Amino acid sequence: MYNTWYNADTLTNDNGDDTGLDVDIDAYVQLHRLVHVTEKKLFGANWAYNVIVPMINKETSIADFGVDDSTSFALGDIVLEPLALFWFRDNYEAALGLSVIVPTGDYDPADAASPGMGYWSGMLTLGGTYYLDSDRSWSVSGLTRTLVHSEQDDTDVRPGAEFIIEGGIGKQFALNEHWLLRPGVSYCASWQISDDSRDGHGTLASERKTGYGIGGELNVFYLPWLLQGNLRYVNEFSTQNTAEGSSFVFTLTKSF
Repeated sequence: MYNTWYNADTLTNDNGDDTGLDVDIDAYVQLHRLVHVTEKKLFGANWAYNVIVPMINKETSIADFGVDDSTSFALGDIVLEPLALFWFRDNYEAALGLSVIVPTGDYDPADAASPGMGYWSGMLTLGGTYYLDSDRSWSVSGLTRTLVHSEQDDTDVRPGAEFIIEGGIGKQFALNEHWLLRPGVSYCASWQISDDSRDGHGTLASERKTGYGIGGELNVFYLPWLLQGNLRYVNEFSTQNTAEGSSFVFTLTKSF
């Protein structure tokens, strides 16, 4: 279960400068992810499948335009991943996944706090973790997502494709036979890699979105229960054509 609290009070332009608009975005997103990693092998990897169900609470205000919208704990766009491959090796772990994001959340172009995006998306996930020592205490990780979108309902706009990477570097400590602790530094970055367009009318907007973030995280693992908690803080900087803010993410994982 992923819990994300996000706040932003800045919108940036194509030069990365503050637009000066009076903006306030507050969002809480709770994602429930059910994953089944099987013993079946494909290309030497364990085949897995999973589903992610998001619940969204969001408030968006842009005073200059009279926008003041909110949504209360509504269903967002569900992610279905029928194919995920996990390679588990002594000095690294790798993952590859193909998924579809289904527009199950309500979308209204006049509602800035809509819980859904109003379009289908295909997503390719690729990444992994490399262990720098034989004890697997030092780790470096990176996970990429490439998203391609369909035409948006009600607007006939096809949003540009996106490339996202996130990860970090951490050091794990064994406090005792029950507890593992891993502090670290985390990062993220995103780029819009194609222009927004309107089908049949070519490019709609060439102002592509970019964003970078850096922060810290703490991972705690309780071995007897196979229970893991992760707390991460990320502060965004050097964004273009998008919101700029900060987020806290608390992830709770239980293995069976």
